[in-house]
Amino acid sequence: MNFLSPSRQEAIDIAIGILGFFALAFFVITVVAELTGTAALGWALTLLVLVLLLAGLLRLRTRVARQLRDDEAASAELRE
Repeated sequence: MNFLSPSRQEAIDIAIGILGFFALAFFVITVVAELTGTAALGWALTLLVLVLLLAGLLRLRTRVARQLRDDEAASAELRE
């Protein structure tokens, strides 16, 4: 099995979706906590971690997609 198979790319896409959902939820929680005057530092730090993880997954996704595209181009050249 190829390390950069489309199933790996799908798994990264699913992880991005899940992290994106929770980042949005924690953003709403943080805004509500700020507006109501309750402690929001913990929510904001959690949001920061989620956003950093999301950014890392997005970079990984572009790298995997680029490598997969390059591998497909190389195998197409070999077939010719």
